[in-house]
Amino acid sequence: MASMAPHRSGTGNSPHRSGTGTSPHRSGTGTGTGTGTGTGPLRSGAANRTARELPVWPLRAMFVFYPLWWVLGLAPFAGLIFALPMVANLVRRGRVAVPRGFGIWLLFLLAMIIAGSQLDSVPRLVGLLFRLAAYASATVIFVYVYNCSSRRLPVGTAVGFLVAFWIWVVIGGYLGVLFPEGSIATPMEKVMPASIAANELVSELVHPKFAEVQHPWGAAEPFVRPSAPFPYTNAWGSHYALLLPLVLLFMRIQGTIRQGVLLGLLATASLIPAFATLNRGMLLAVAFALAYAALRYAAKGHFKGLVAMVAAGVVGVTVAYLTGVADGITSRTSVSGSNDDRVGIYLEAFERTLESPILGYGAPRPSATIGVSVGTQGQFWNVMFSYGFPALLLFTLFLAGLAWRTRKLPLELVWLHVVPVMAVFMMFYYGLDSTQLVVIFMAAALGLRHLRDLRRQDQPEVRA
Repeated sequence: MASMAPHRSGTGNSPHRSGTGTSPHRSGTGTGTGTGTGTGPLRSGAANRTARELPVWPLRAMFVFYPLWWVLGLAPFAGLIFALPMVANLVRRGRVAVPRGFGIWLLFLLAMIIAGSQLDSVPRLVGLLFRLAAYASATVIFVYVYNCSSRRLPVGTAVGFLVAFWIWVVIGGYLGVLFPEGSIATPMEKVMPASIAANELVSELVHPKFAEVQHPWGAAEPFVRPSAPFPYTNAWGSHYALLLPLVLLFMRIQGTIRQGVLLGLLATASLIPAFATLNRGMLLAVAFALAYAALRYAAKGHFKGLVAMVAAGVVGVTVAYLTGVADGITSRTSVSGSNDDRVGIYLEAFERTLESPILGYGAPRPSATIGVSVGTQGQFWNVMFSYGFPALLLFTLFLAGLAWRTRKLPLELVWLHVVPVMAVFMMFYYGLDSTQLVVIFMAAALGLRHLRDLRRQDQPEVRA
């Protein structure tokens, strides 16, 4: 994916093309740089700008080589690992830009840190530090992508990295289908201090399993739900759902017909592990994304896009029906009681947060009624219970702000807008504090950068 061509928007004033006189990536006058007269300073300035460009190798390494980090046990820390060189590059270059509303997110991170004063044990402190590292790395990646020029990191190239990541997610799903009892003893697990490895969250991350095998009381046979390369099936489902719009975007703006056909076939094949997860939230999120995109196409009078979304929905529903997914989900929910458990845990999270409304509890705590932790059944509830109502307001405002501010993207890039819209929808039942947040932030950063570049093009050129 790394060598794919830059995104082409098809218009002469695209911020992804540097050949027009209106491009925001040219800082000289209309004389150009192709002649020998008076071009020395311009060439020198172009060389300096190129030297100050942010490299894209940290993003490529993080996503394209994700299986390597997973086998080594470093996948949970990949964001943090590659955020470090990103910070160094940002500091070296200077002049870091952030989009409007970014201060809200920084206030949320501050509220999260202050909420750590409510922790009551070392294992919970480890969990908080791990989540804080995940949030911090996603923040760095967001700023980094926003500051990468469209010349160095075109939309198509950045989305290509995420498509490579999606391919690994699909392959991991097949590992869960074919080898449900499989797991990996990673080098990270062996070198990690026992006190940290004993933490339940950390243990599940550094000793990954291929699938969650669940055998609730009353079930005729166990439910095999793929999860690799993540510790939980719900994490697989949330990543799959958030990445799928970017696969559709890549097929539209990037690559060749051959690549499009191959991705189409892989998307069809991905339905096997996707349906095997029996993940209602994933199916609901994908259906929501397709329906929302269809409305956007309809509002703009884009008939072909509308038909494509409807066709995709019909195919998905048909395949789900033929493969008995609905029966599998019904069978699982009838013996697991997950619907009632979720409602109960949501109510408990709200009621207990009322007892510590400002700072929350710093981390999830065991439920008083069922065998799960309060604050683990959705990002909304996790932030509310762990960090309090003020932090919840800040988190929700920033996430909704990303969705709102990307709404003006052209239809060609509408999927960059769909991803943060999905996140607002999914946060009520899915956790979004790992690489899910990175995916959301990357899509939003690419969309906001595109809109920023368009605004710069609309400004009149200043001549000396």
